[in-house]
Amino acid sequence: MKAALLAFGTLGLLAPAPAVLPPIPATTPGGLPSDAKDQQPLLLGRATPQAILAHRAVFKDNLAKVKVSPGLRARWKALRQPFTLVAVFGSWCGDSHLQLPELLALEAEPNPFIEVHYLGVNRDKLLDPGVWPKGCAPQEVLRVPTFYLFATRPGGFQKYMGAVVENPPRAGQTMAEALVELLETATQAL
Repeated sequence: MKAALLAFGTLGLLAPAPAVLPPIPATTPGGLPSDAKDQQPLLLGRATPQAILAHRAVFKDNLAKVKVSPGLRARWKALRQPFTLVAVFGSWCGDSHLQLPELLALEAEPNPFIEVHYLGVNRDKLLDPGVWPKGCAPQEVLRVPTFYLFATRPGGFQKYMGAVVENPPRAGQTMAEALVELLETATQAL
C-alpha cells in the first residue's frame, strides 16, 4: 500500500497543499496591533479596567448589564486572605466581552486583599512571561478569558490556587459568582 501511495505521489495525484492563510497584519493604519478578522486594534499585555472599557464599546455595554447582588458584593468584601487574581482575556473574544465585565463589576468596589491584574492576548494566546505579576508563575493559556487565582504567601511568593476557564462552571452561574466561590474555596484550603 505504501508503495502504491508513493507511486501516486510521483504521478502528481496527491491533493494540492492547502492554501496558506495570510498572516495577521501586525498593525492597523494607526500603528496599533490589530486583529485580521475585524481590523480592530487589540489590547495586548497589561491593561487597566479604564483601558478595557475605553477599548471597545462592547465591554462598557456589557458592564452596564451586570447586576451583582448585595449578598455577592458582601461576600467579595468579606474576603480577608491576600490574593492575586489574573484575568487573561482577548479584546477580540466574544466570551471575554461577556465574562470580563463581571469581574469589572466586582472590582468597582475594590477589596484591599485582592489584587487584580488584566492581561490581553492575541488569538495565539501567548504571553510574554514578563507581563505576569511578580511572584506569579506564568500559566499556559488555552482559552480566554481565564481567571487565575494565586494566594499571596509570606515573602511575596504566590501559590497557584485554581482558575475559572472561559465560562462559569455551573449552568446559570454568573462569572462574578464563580470568581467569589473560587476565592472562598481557596481561603478554606489555606
